[in-house]
Amino acid sequence: MTSLDRVSSRRRLARLVRSGSPGLVARAARRELVWRRHEAALARAIRDGRKLLVGPFLGEVGFELLYWIPVLRRLLVGVDRERVTVLARGGAGAWYADVAAASIDVLELVPAEGYLEDVVERRRREGNTKQFFPDRLDRRLVELALERVGEAAVVHPLLMYSRMRFVLEGLQPPEAAARIGDYRRLGMGDRPLPVEAPAEYAAVKLYFSDSFPDDERSRALAAAELERLAEKTDVVVLTSGQQLDEHREWVPAGPRIHDSSAWVRPEDNLAVQTALLARARRLVATYGGFSYLGPMLGVPTRALYTQEAFQRVHLDVLRAAYPDADYELVGP
Repeated sequence: MTSLDRVSSRRRLARLVRSGSPGLVARAARRELVWRRHEAALARAIRDGRKLLVGPFLGEVGFELLYWIPVLRRLLVGVDRERVTVLARGGAGAWYADVAAASIDVLELVPAEGYLEDVVERRRREGNTKQFFPDRLDRRLVELALERVGEAAVVHPLLMYSRMRFVLEGLQPPEAAARIGDYRRLGMGDRPLPVEAPAEYAAVKLYFSDSFPDDERSRALAAAELERLAEKTDVVVLTSGQQLDEHREWVPAGPRIHDSSAWVRPEDNLAVQTALLARARRLVATYGGFSYLGPMLGVPTRALYTQEAFQRVHLDVLRAAYPDADYELVGP
């Protein structure tokens, strides 16, 4: 632990004590103990040359892209990627290609129809979307993956919360994230595009959320952005093809607009969407996790919102990690 981390830890403890909630203090102490045990177990596994199973990441895409993958890169520095298998979902294994030689998709292990319900139930049990502890859903998916991989040490996403906790809690500045994680760009290799994709296009990824609710103002902003794009180029609407999370996608139609839903399957939708985005001239997206892919792929991005119902720390970390990115936040 660095001197800055020790100072932040003392500030965090003082904040917890001032809360006056014994339950909050007890949960924080338990979380800290679990984090330290997992950190030590990973260090032993790496030292002993064991195979590693990474995941599963079941939280929000924004946390996976902006925090988990950069932290994982730092955790696995010097580890031969042939030792590493990632347990991802929806084709997101493509995001881990620089640290993991193999991937298993969650949707190969459980039916896509029940996956969302399982994740929603997990979040209800835990009271949030964050994987502070391994839940029974995490353990079930790991058991199924280990049947394929064989004996391996598990690298659970709770390690990201361990490493990033002071940044996420505002006890360290957003710039500290770049010390904790490795924020080099994602590489998508040579994955071929669907044959139906136009030669040149802009990418659009719009869905309704707390910061972009399904109302007249959001739809008007989305329609204006889409009209402006379609005047200049073809537009590919990125979609998962079916609802695989709690966000409802908006898939418009019109001249020069291409719906990609027929080009994806549940088990590869994120890989296909990312490959399409990597070759796009620009991205227009709802502000949130998927919009972070723009800077991570070097694609100019306009992120839309109509209500400031989001935590600024994530935007600040994004801008600190990718200071040269063409990333514009567009509001009402």
